[in-house]
Amino acid sequence: MVDHPPDGMIVAGVLAGDSEQFALLVRRYHGPLARLAYSRLERYDWAEEVVQETFLCAFKSLRTYDSRYSFRTWLWTILINQCRGYLKKVAKRQGVSTWTDSSGQGSCDDWAELAHTDATPVDSLLAAERTELLDRLLRQLPDEQADALRLRFFGDLKFREISDAMNCSLSTAKNRVRWGLEKISTMLAGCEATAGEIRGLLP
Repeated sequence: MVDHPPDGMIVAGVLAGDSEQFALLVRRYHGPLARLAYSRLERYDWAEEVVQETFLCAFKSLRTYDSRYSFRTWLWTILINQCRGYLKKVAKRQGVSTWTDSSGQGSCDDWAELAHTDATPVDSLLAAERTELLDRLLRQLPDEQADALRLRFFGDLKFREISDAMNCSLSTAKNRVRWGLEKISTMLAGCEATAGEIRGLLP
């Protein structure tokens, strides 16, 4: 028995009729997807809703997935589109274009992955503060650069996967990551937190 079957094997099993195997994909990707969604939406409840919609959409559309490409790239593409759609829906409903309320109810169960389980209360507090700083810095970037960085670090996607997920050329994907990192480095120059501290929070 394979302890950690590759995505393609799990997808094949689901398509063959063993739909319960899809839970393996949910467990594998829930945490990273939730991390990106919260960074994009700024509320835990919105992030969780978008992640659930992403998995639901992926499950319903699984037969349209082209196995020649990376499953995780396909999944992250769905998430980004879900985030954009959700923001548009909320903007239309509320009549605003930005939100700063991060006190939404609901939780991302895998959020604790950002901190060590044996961390002291002070360590946890500092980690939370740096996480908040990272998200704040990302929100100051153009959406294309911020999303490229989120995919690179939260999703651990390679540049080719980022270009596929964002429907852009490979050179454009690399430039978005590079420009985003340069801007964050410039912003960090005026902060007490160091680039190393921020990088330590990235999965």
